[in-house]
Amino acid sequence: MRHGYLERILLNLQNQVGNKEIIFAITPGGDRTEETIRTACPQLEQTSVVKVLLTDAKNRAQRLNHGIAACTGEIILLHHPATLLPEVDALEAIATATKSQSRWGGFHHRFDMQHWLLDFTSWYSNQIRAKRRGIVYLDHCIFCDRQLLDRIGNVPDMDIFEDTELSKRLSQVAIPSLVSGCVTTSARRFRQRGVYQQAMLNQMLKAGYHLGLDPQAMNKLYERKVAINNNYDQF
Repeated sequence: MRHGYLERILLNLQNQVGNKEIIFAITPGGDRTEETIRTACPQLEQTSVVKVLLTDAKNRAQRLNHGIAACTGEIILLHHPATLLPEVDALEAIATATKSQSRWGGFHHRFDMQHWLLDFTSWYSNQIRAKRRGIVYLDHCIFCDRQLLDRIGNVPDMDIFEDTELSKRLSQVAIPSLVSGCVTTSARRFRQRGVYQQAMLNQMLKAGYHLGLDPQAMNKLYERKVAINNNYDQF
C-alpha cells in the first residue's frame, strides 16, 4: 500500500480479459490495504471470482502459499505487489504459453524509472538470469502449472530469495519461458535508498545467499528503513 501501486494493480486486474480467480492474501497491518481491496471487490467481482484471505503469515512466501492453497485453477499467477501486468492480454499470453507446453515462467521485466543501471538490471534479469540460468524473480509475475507447484512443494518458506529457490526447484523439472509483454515494477527502493546504494546492497545480499547466511537476518537488512513489502501479497 505504501508504494502506491495497489490501486493501479486493482484497475489493471479489472481490465484483464478472461475468467479470473483473484486471491488476496493479507497480513493485517496498520495501512489501508484490506480496506482498499474490499472497496474494489464489487468492481472486480463483475469479471472475476475474488477471495480475500486474512492470514498470520510472517513472510511473503507463507502468504503466497496460503493463496496457492485456496486456488482452484490449473495455472497460478503469483502477482508481485509492486508490479503492473501488461495492460492488455496478459492472461492470454499465459494461456498461449501453457498451451505450447510451457509449464512455468514469467513476463519480461522493466522498472518505472529511467536509469542506465536499472535498464541494465532488467536486461540482465530477462536475457541472462531468466533465459540462460532459469531464475525468474517474483517481480516478473511468475506463472506456474498447479501440478508442478504441488510437485516441488510450493514456494520455499524463506524470508528472502524465496523466488530464487523456487526457480531452482522448478528448473529441475521444466525450463521457464518469458512470455510476450512486459511487466513494470516500482523502483521505490532505488528511489529511497539511491540507485547505486540499493544495487550494492542487492549484490551483497546475493553473496550472502550463496554463502548460506540466515535469510531472516538478510531480510532485516534488506527491509531496514524501507520496509514496504511486508503487509500484503496478491495473485
